[in-house]
Amino acid sequence: MQRQHIGKTILSSLLIILVAAALSLLTAEPSRAVEGGVSHYIPGTYGDFYIGYIPEAGFSIRNDFLYQSIQVNGTAMAGNAYGHIDDDLLLNITKLNWLFDAPAIKGFIGFGIGIPIAFNEHITGSLAINDNGSDMREAGGGNRGGLSDIYLAPLILGWNIGDYHVLISPVVYLPTGYYASDTITNLGLNYVSFDMNVGFTWLNRNGYEISCNLGYTTSTKNEATDYQSGDEFHLDWTLAYHPNEQLSLGLVGYVYAQTTPDKGDGAVFGSYMSSAEGLGPAIGYTLPIAGEDVSLLLKWIHDTGANHRLSGDLVCFSFSFEF
Repeated sequence: MQRQHIGKTILSSLLIILVAAALSLLTAEPSRAVEGGVSHYIPGTYGDFYIGYIPEAGFSIRNDFLYQSIQVNGTAMAGNAYGHIDDDLLLNITKLNWLFDAPAIKGFIGFGIGIPIAFNEHITGSLAINDNGSDMREAGGGNRGGLSDIYLAPLILGWNIGDYHVLISPVVYLPTGYYASDTITNLGLNYVSFDMNVGFTWLNRNGYEISCNLGYTTSTKNEATDYQSGDEFHLDWTLAYHPNEQLSLGLVGYVYAQTTPDKGDGAVFGSYMSSAEGLGPAIGYTLPIAGEDVSLLLKWIHDTGANHRLSGDLVCFSFSFEF
């Protein structure tokens, strides 16, 4: 009974946080868009089944293969003002997590790492040659592949309390990907980002699930372009039904908004509102392979709205298993 009461208290607190965050977005002052209309947060990628649920301690491997086709009008990238940018990306992210039982906190503790490899990124852009970006000329682009920005999850904390599951996971993104200030075909962002995440899952015995991940991202300055991107709020969510232990059906989505203005000489486009939202279907299936239960996930997210941020479509295929 006490654990159920604690679970209900956690649920009520999270709902209050979500409502407060939504109200803050509705009343926020306009802010400038992050550099290039893109950041280390990839919209919708936290929107999975069982966002806040850790089933057991152990070592796990997850591999995400992403295809993203996105574009943005009016942004600053690589020290230039662009009227339009198109970006097609094939990205693979391998995630390794180590989790241990933690009786002292009646939960789990661990750490993880994510290693992103771009199979290919194709970018084209048009330079703005007047102040408002209405007059443009072609500025080339190209293709590039290789290591992108690695992330570390130095501390993972998780609790399962009846039908309620909570996961706390701060993430640090490192500037390990290729970057040059005179090109737009970069694989990294040339700055460090700190992304604080709190995940929550409600999963009942009838197979119904409500999950969300609340995150807040801050970044250091890109010294090469003197561009300081503003802070970012992101909320990823999942509504799902699990008819049996193998099959999962769901709807996933996200809401994103910038909360503080950009700064620096590189922020040449003035005061922009940076926000976006999207949603799409997801399906998961678990099957035994070589004696291990392998979870498969396929989802598609369409950006239904975006202001001064790269937007379009994201298709993700994932597989994961635990030892």
